[in-house]
Amino acid sequence: MVGPAKRLIPLPMFVVTSDGPLRGRVLVVDAEEQVLGRRENSDLQLGDPHVSRAHAVVRRQSGAVWLEDLGSTGGTFVNGEPVTGSQALRHGDLVRFGTVETRFEDRSSMMEGDDATQLIELPPVEDKPVLSPRQQEVLNYLKDGLTNPEIAVHLGVTERTVKAHCQEVFDRLGARNRTAAVAVAMRMGLVGDD
Repeated sequence: MVGPAKRLIPLPMFVVTSDGPLRGRVLVVDAEEQVLGRRENSDLQLGDPHVSRAHAVVRRQSGAVWLEDLGSTGGTFVNGEPVTGSQALRHGDLVRFGTVETRFEDRSSMMEGDDATQLIELPPVEDKPVLSPRQQEVLNYLKDGLTNPEIAVHLGVTERTVKAHCQEVFDRLGARNRTAAVAVAMRMGLVGDD
């Protein structure tokens, strides 16, 4: 038996955007703590002379990705600002290690926002139908118990026109007759119960 499809959550990553041989390189953040540096055995390896051997540490905790410079020579910058201490990263941040520029991508944080939106439960809202001023007038006369000939006199129109207005009101309110139309209108607050 096949269960429901599971949504694949993409892992956070750094994508190198600066010109040079590293352009397009992707560094995937797939562990709780990883050291980024130019050493070949670095968890996240950037082989560039302007990147320190142990340049920065990347941590995943509390649902976020945190970046901390490890006293590198070239420095670590997020959106042009030097990183001092530990800094949380957001999707789309521009992160520079020495002279190597990267873009931080964390699509899972965007998806979590989508999920949260889908989980919001709203109380059912019953849309009030929009009635023209004339249809509202006819509805008020129906509530008062007037007949079609009486409504026609009040409005100065033919009985046939009143029937047409009544049918429009019934259709808009989803009612089959005068009594049902008035009941629906009162429930929706379209007419008072005076």
